[in-house]
Amino acid sequence: MEHQHTEKDLKDIARQLACPEGEHGIKTGEMMHASNIGMTSAAIDALNLQNDAIILEIGHGNGAHIEYLLKQANDIRYFGADISETMIAAAKRINTAFIESGQVSFQLTDGQTLPYADASFDGTFTVNTIYFWQNPNAYLLEIKRVLKPGGKLVLCFADKTFMEKLPFTPYGFTLYEVEKVQQLLVDSGFTLKNTTKNLEQVQSKTGEKVEREYYVVVASV
Repeated sequence: MEHQHTEKDLKDIARQLACPEGEHGIKTGEMMHASNIGMTSAAIDALNLQNDAIILEIGHGNGAHIEYLLKQANDIRYFGADISETMIAAAKRINTAFIESGQVSFQLTDGQTLPYADASFDGTFTVNTIYFWQNPNAYLLEIKRVLKPGGKLVLCFADKTFMEKLPFTPYGFTLYEVEKVQQLLVDSGFTLKNTTKNLEQVQSKTGEKVEREYYVVVASV
């Protein structure tokens, strides 16, 4: 018999997914990496990385995908911003060699502002974080600020109809249809480049295979 999650259990899961903490957070980070790797790879591929690119990722989790990103071109520099000290610590452990070589650095952020100078990055990407943004318009303006002219933003998120079926999303998640995300981008002064809808098989928390629909939205400054 499957254990029936109480409301408290579901709130705990939601809180850990929003900001993984402690020992449980490390496991959450590993699970998130495994379940998100398809989406993360799609977002990295959509950046179409060039040599010497300076890239920002918002909400990097345990950072086990960063090696894949660095292999896409020569001399990429990667900056990771996350609201979880637990995830930054895990990402630092996994990416020690890249930190020592000066290719990778991480920064704890508040989820509302970005501690970087204007026009710092050639590209920015984020996977499964938009649900937790307190003020999406303000955050997109902040992302726009730190991108160079012509810089690219790749937003990757799961379809609202899929997310609605998950038992923990009523607790602190804001779910989006793709049209709403596109409108937010336009309202914030981005130019929409292209949107792809992907389907993948993922394992649910209870162990069965489910089909997840997700979007990769590419916009530029």
